[in-house]
Amino acid sequence: MDIRKLSETEYEKSLQLSQYAFQYKVKEEDLPRRYEMMKKQEIWGEFENEDLLSKLHILSLEINIENQRFPMGGIAGVATWPEHRRKGSVTRLLHRALLSMKEKGQTISLLHPFNIQFYRRFGWELTASVNKYTLEKSDLVRYPDLPGTVSRLKKKDGNDLLNLVYEEWFHTYNHLLVRTDDWWDNHVFTEGYDRIIYKDKEGTPKGYLCCKVSDRSMDVQEFIYLSEDARRALWNFICQHDSMVDKVKIIAPANDQLPYLISNPRIHQEHYPYFMARIVDVEGFLKQYPFKPNNPAMKISITDEKADWNNGTYSIKENEITRETESDEETLSMDIQTLTVALLGSQKPSFLFECGKIKGNAENVVRFEQIITNKPAAFLDFF
Repeated sequence: MDIRKLSETEYEKSLQLSQYAFQYKVKEEDLPRRYEMMKKQEIWGEFENEDLLSKLHILSLEINIENQRFPMGGIAGVATWPEHRRKGSVTRLLHRALLSMKEKGQTISLLHPFNIQFYRRFGWELTASVNKYTLEKSDLVRYPDLPGTVSRLKKKDGNDLLNLVYEEWFHTYNHLLVRTDDWWDNHVFTEGYDRIIYKDKEGTPKGYLCCKVSDRSMDVQEFIYLSEDARRALWNFICQHDSMVDKVKIIAPANDQLPYLISNPRIHQEHYPYFMARIVDVEGFLKQYPFKPNNPAMKISITDEKADWNNGTYSIKENEITRETESDEETLSMDIQTLTVALLGSQKPSFLFECGKIKGNAENVVRFEQIITNKPAAFLDFF
């Protein structure tokens, strides 16, 4: 067996495997665009002679944590031909991907799991969920008219305005993806989705929708607002479709409060575990991490079964990170998954201590919670 990066001449093999594993078909006229997108990715495959057995893609992206940007490796397109499954091929590829991301300085990795328990075995943990709402036509009750305007943007001139809103909105969260112009065009607004923007009475963008209407249903993939007027105005835009649709589906971050704010909160609601993350390089990540100033010195001990370079004890003092040769009774001990969810704001250290994920002194857990983020985690993109 041989594990290596795919060359451009092998992209067809990768695409054939993806189409089989994920059961879709790329149109002939779309192949050049698909191959251009693959050039931006690092694709690793396991080969037997020249036959591709399995593969995965690493996307070079960034996420924000406390308004700082972290290089992130996005794992996507993990697939194996059925006749080669359950032979450890994906395990070997994931280990190689961790090494590659560490070498490139991608201190954290995200992925969308086909099976959460499967990726937990490799150090990833659930960090972001979404709420999925389904509303009936009768739930579309408008507010009185509001100042400002709602308009439909053309593709060529919409991204800058939308990104302005998006990047101000994501300051209230951790974990969100930093979006490039290319990402807006090819991953956010895919075929059939409209860009709807709200501007206040001064003409300042304050909210937007990413939505699509078809088959008497409205699909709202993003409902982003910076003010209550923006929320109400965009909600009114959704309500204006009451003669065209029978249902409206909306995706929102896990801490969203839309049901409370509409006339009938008894809509269908689903809390959906969505994305997973794992710290790739603990020392590198801790050195980037925005710990709160004037923090007391403390030690954390980390175990990582799949990336042994992370195993060890780390001292944190005034944003200075050093590796220690041993731990003591003041050290907090946890595995890589627990450290990841704590530092992203997905779970509070106090909860992780209560359920046995963090071992150590309760007073030190409180101190640890005080020096890390208190913002929640969210993620809306897909790869």
